Amino acid sequence: MSGPRLFFVCYPDTNHPIGGVKQIYRQVEILAAAGVQAWVVQQQPGFRASWFESSAPVIDLESLRALDLNPQGDLLVLPETWLRNMPQYFPGIPKVIFNQNAFYTFGLDGHCDPDTLDLYHHPDLRAVVTVSEDSRALLVRGCGVHPDRCLHVINGIDSALFHVPRVKVRRIVFLARKHSHHARKVALMASTRPALARYPFRELGSLSHGRVAHELREALVFLSCGHPEGFGLPLAEALASGCLVVGYHGLAGRDFALPHMRPVEFGDLLGFLDALEEEVLRFEADPGAVTTERCHASQQILERYGLEAERLQAMRVWSQLMAETSHGG
Repeated sequence: MSGPRLFFVCYPDTNHPIGGVKQIYRQVEILAAAGVQAWVVQQQPGFRASWFESSAPVIDLESLRALDLNPQGDLLVLPETWLRNMPQYFPGIPKVIFNQNAFYTFGLDGHCDPDTLDLYHHPDLRAVVTVSEDSRALLVRGCGVHPDRCLHVINGIDSALFHVPRVKVRRIVFLARKHSHHARKVALMASTRPALARYPFRELGSLSHGRVAHELREALVFLSCGHPEGFGLPLAEALASGCLVVGYHGLAGRDFALPHMRPVEFGDLLGFLDALEEEVLRFEADPGAVTTERCHASQQILERYGLEAERLQAMRVWSQLMAETSHGG
């Protein structure tokens, strides 16, 4: 075996738009481009997510099992929802939890696994990698993960896809993902507000990444319904696209979205509707000033979360972990 190998578990296989899947592929893509042996692990032979473009190498589970994994060179990267499976999954092979949403640390659907804190100190677990300072704070200060063992990568934004266009359309968009029913209710109630009569709503369903980018560039307003979020990439992409953003910062959005959005308390539908109307009226009162403001917000987001910043941070984090694994750390 020449050099360390990293295997990023990404199954059960799904081709629905899930941001965490795209970010797994992105980490592997960055590593592979740098000459590191890294793969996305999918369950079925031949499967790979196709709703976004990626050159990341993919290996299936059967092929992974056929390899002679080495505790002194190989590293398994598991999602936060796999914590309970970690002790039985290739025992003795070093592992990293790629925790893309610290609010799922204890389990999904409101569960609270009482073994969570103990599992985060399992001997196979070498480190935790997360995607925001908000998530890192919960893992370190709440779950007792040692600060030196909790590292932070960046979710990059492609400025070729997400940027402020020359012209915006008077349209309000939202994603058909977390709590989209909140946005549907706001859209229904908006029919009672004359100020919103000229603004059609569009729900963005199972679109490709490129198509979502096109819709965000065109739309004047984005309704943010994600909560809770480990980072909130759609929120960041909407800001990069020059949208007026109204809704939930998802907690992790406090890292970057304030003061660039109009925040609404989670579940406050009337507050959501009022804030939307006020933002539209603010734009109509002075479109030039608001456009300048949106361009400034886009510039700040893209400077902080550009693809090159993402690449550099990813290489720093995974290089450190690979070196420690090779030395039995």
